[in-house]
Amino acid sequence: MLIDMRPIREGLIKQLVPDGELGKLTPEQRANLGREINARMMGIAQGIRLSAEELQKRAQDAQKQALAAEKTGAAVPSVTTTSPSGAASTTAVTPKTRTTPRTATTAETPRTQQAPPAPAAPPPPPMTRKTAISGNKLGVIVEQDGKVVREVNAEINMPNVLATVFSTTRRDRGEIPFAIAKDGQLYTQSEADRRTIASLGAVATPDGPATARTGNWIVVTTSDPSGSGLKMGIARPVGDSLNSLRLTAARNAGLGLGLIGLALVGIVPLSGRLTRNVTALSDGVKRIAEGDYSARVPVRSQDEVGRLAKAFNHMAEEVERHHRSAVEQERIKRELELGRLIQFEMLPHAPLRLGLLEVKGVSVPAREVGGDFFNYFELPNHKLALLVGDVSGKGVGAALLMANIQASLRTRLALGQDLSAIANAIDEDVESSSPGPVYATLFVGILDPATRLLQYVNAGHHPQYVVRKNGGLDVMSSTGLPVGLLAGRGYRASEVQLEAGDLLFFYTDGCVETEDAAGEFFGAERLESVLAQRDPARGIDDLLQHVERDVSAFRGSTEQFDDATMMAVTIG
Repeated sequence: MLIDMRPIREGLIKQLVPDGELGKLTPEQRANLGREINARMMGIAQGIRLSAEELQKRAQDAQKQALAAEKTGAAVPSVTTTSPSGAASTTAVTPKTRTTPRTATTAETPRTQQAPPAPAAPPPPPMTRKTAISGNKLGVIVEQDGKVVREVNAEINMPNVLATVFSTTRRDRGEIPFAIAKDGQLYTQSEADRRTIASLGAVATPDGPATARTGNWIVVTTSDPSGSGLKMGIARPVGDSLNSLRLTAARNAGLGLGLIGLALVGIVPLSGRLTRNVTALSDGVKRIAEGDYSARVPVRSQDEVGRLAKAFNHMAEEVERHHRSAVEQERIKRELELGRLIQFEMLPHAPLRLGLLEVKGVSVPAREVGGDFFNYFELPNHKLALLVGDVSGKGVGAALLMANIQASLRTRLALGQDLSAIANAIDEDVESSSPGPVYATLFVGILDPATRLLQYVNAGHHPQYVVRKNGGLDVMSSTGLPVGLLAGRGYRASEVQLEAGDLLFFYTDGCVETEDAAGEFFGAERLESVLAQRDPARGIDDLLQHVERDVSAFRGSTEQFDDATMMAVTIG
């Protein structure tokens, strides 16, 4: 029998290459396509050959029995069928006995060469594969030693698969190819063919005979040896050779099983790889959900699954980076809150009145915690201590150094030490106990309410002001370097005589270094202009509120980056 394989090859090419794309393939792609199609055709041809050998033997036996029955005119068994009109008829069938077809297990099981026993342990039990087809459902179970080690379920387009097989069947003698599933579903090339095969009765059922002569038809079927329950068959009008029918049916069975086998070859490894990759991705997601942001998955391929693994690893890196950033931001936030609390607790919270003197301070906080401070308190000799300072740096470190400087000043002033000696001692303490280049600007003053004499040391701080009651301004400039900057240079104490009705104004750099939207500083000139326009008789509250309002109006919507600390004293 001659089988035309060209339609099958053309069908495979159409499946692998879209219409119009064949001419666009490179020589290398054409060579790969040819190797793929040749491999598939070899599998189909092998299935045809194995099934043809079995069907050839069965066809020869059936033909001999049919000829012997026709010559002798002997009575033969009959099969009751239903005609298209619905009437029952009895038709003779060949042989008195029917040869039971050999199973695929006996006829088609390949010989295997037994491997020599392993020296350490016996080889593992062999794996067996079972196939089941129900409708469009394809199930494959792989067993080892009676236990299921893998199970794959897939959907195949059975009508399309069988339509490919049926399209290669020659029908020049009126043949009708068909297939019967285990659940009784009948597959044919057309609806007319289905009605014709269905009218043949028992032969068109899963349990029907392998060979039968019904009415004007001779029907031959063959079962799938893998146990899937699929039967391939062909019906031909009476007078045709049973051998030819068997070969055609065998070819169809071989093609159908070959296509199903190709599907299995692709489905089983693919499903195993997908299962492993999906499991790895699932484990990675679980680790990240549990807080292990170092989780990564291996990239084993360059296909969609491999690209998904790369995307997961990139996502995990970004999550880990954002987590570290969030932790660091939270740490900085806690540090700023702690520094702000330390700074706030070290500042005086109420005005102080000493005789006719009144002193009050205010601090406008910024986003970052600085080292600004002001303080005022009565000394044992009934004099008034006035402190204003600014520690370099931000955060908890600056706040702690500010607290340390205030504590040291309070102790030394209470002991009645000279201002120059106090500044020298603070200078040496900051330089010896602070890591790195840390320093502080400092204004320390002692005001005698009785004589209205102010003695002070300005250690690198901005010039502070005396607002005279007649409208003039006196500047209290620096008398030494910032403490801790270049220790040991010494400090000079100065003094200024005040009059009743004068005001003292102290501030830190947050006031004069406030920036507007254009990046320009408020500056000492603007501050002096604001102070010169104020009437000392209005008191310290009016002065502080006016300076704070003017600085805020100059800044506008620009964010404030440093505290603006101010302190004022009215002289009575």
